[in-house]
Amino acid sequence: MNNYESIKHLPAEIPAPRQFLRYCFGFDRLTPEEILDEEICFGYSVKCVNLLSKVLGIQKKTVRGWGDNPNFEDMPQHARTTCGYVQVALSPEILKRIASSEYVAPRVTANQFINEMLLKGSSYSERLKIVSSTKFRGQYLTLLSETLTISKRTIYEWGRDIELPKMPIYHQHTLAYALAAYRKKQQQNIAA
Repeated sequence: MNNYESIKHLPAEIPAPRQFLRYCFGFDRLTPEEILDEEICFGYSVKCVNLLSKVLGIQKKTVRGWGDNPNFEDMPQHARTTCGYVQVALSPEILKRIASSEYVAPRVTANQFINEMLLKGSSYSERLKIVSSTKFRGQYLTLLSETLTISKRTIYEWGRDIELPKMPIYHQHTLAYALAAYRKKQQQNIAA
């Protein structure tokens, strides 16, 4: 499968943190007055920080440093991208369960992501042909760059082989949610 075909199954728009949190807690279906009532309720701020911390696999202290809750205007782009994939991959019901229970954010290595997105479904000889192609490195770097919304140069800094041993863990969480979002979209397209 061409990497650009794979990417079109991933979300094009990245929600603002406040919109993402409204989705997570099911407030996006409420009237503006009801949303305001929910957002000013005691404990909502703590729930937002806890949920973002769990889903993104980062410390609560880091989340609190992103600015006023629930806007989190200083949330980094990689976290916003991850939230976009989470919104596609997980329903509000699942996210509510995550908020109220122990949860460890999933991780996928670059190699696992590349195998699923570019090589899955290919025969051994087809995989060998794809991997041996001079275009393969460019394809997987483009796929990772567009999925993570970062530069190829940054990816080069993580290592020269497909394992990318220096890739930060938070990007592995992003790849896991991107893969889940891709699978969900693919299932929806098959069912349609």
